[in-house]
Amino acid sequence: MKALKGSAILAAAAAVALFLAGCTNAPGADNTTPNATVPVAESPLLGTWQLTSFFGANGETVRAVAGSVPLVTFERTGKVAGSVGCNRFSADYTVSGTRLAIGPTVSTLMACPAPPGLMDQEQRVFELFPVTAGYTVAGDTLTLLDRTGNRIMTFDRAPATTNPPLAGPTWRLAGFADGVTARSALASPNATLIFSPDGRISGTTGCNDVSGAYATNGTALSIGPLAVTERACLDPAATAQEREVLAALGSAATYAIQGDRLDISDAAGSRTVEFVRVA
Repeated sequence: MKALKGSAILAAAAAVALFLAGCTNAPGADNTTPNATVPVAESPLLGTWQLTSFFGANGETVRAVAGSVPLVTFERTGKVAGSVGCNRFSADYTVSGTRLAIGPTVSTLMACPAPPGLMDQEQRVFELFPVTAGYTVAGDTLTLLDRTGNRIMTFDRAPATTNPPLAGPTWRLAGFADGVTARSALASPNATLIFSPDGRISGTTGCNDVSGAYATNGTALSIGPLAVTERACLDPAATAQEREVLAALGSAATYAIQGDRLDISDAAGSRTVEFVRVA
């Protein structure tokens, strides 16, 4: 009887295992995250794409907000980054064939009241990234799919652009990367930079004045060495912000200007600091 009972238990366990295996392989089920078995450098995802539509919360197809420039860039480093109209974001992604996984997303925390619907668009796109399970590229159109193959976002390939010159405007700090975390700039004290046509940079971290040299070559950017005054920041948060911004400027390798936004990235392609044009 004991042996029979043991055999029955083993048979039941085997049946459960077969049932679970069948569930795992059921159509539409996707319980794994794809590994990057195909080098990212070979993926048609690479490049910058502009959002054209997305799957709305009520099941409708929603066109991208008019007047916004929602751009996302899939980088060779396995990062996807950009802005869907307001805040800068970044996330890791993995790709294997036509399978794609994105997330989690980190972003700055600015409020953008105009144009209407911009914040709703951003929130919805951030909700759709984690449920992305696949993609197709047909010509200059990228379509992201959920695990059942439903279309959840569409993009058009963004045309190649030439960066406008850095020199002239005053740029106000909007956000920076604190290690792996994207943070919004403090409302006060205000940090600003001015790039002069003669190759000089000047401004303030919010606590101290900075000045030095910079050089550009296409999208390449080098900054420094910088001279910094030695006033103490009374606010510990301002001290931390100053430290991260100075480190980001010192490690600058490339820059990109989109509308009124200036992004500076390091040699690994990670965006480290963001400014907005104020004058």
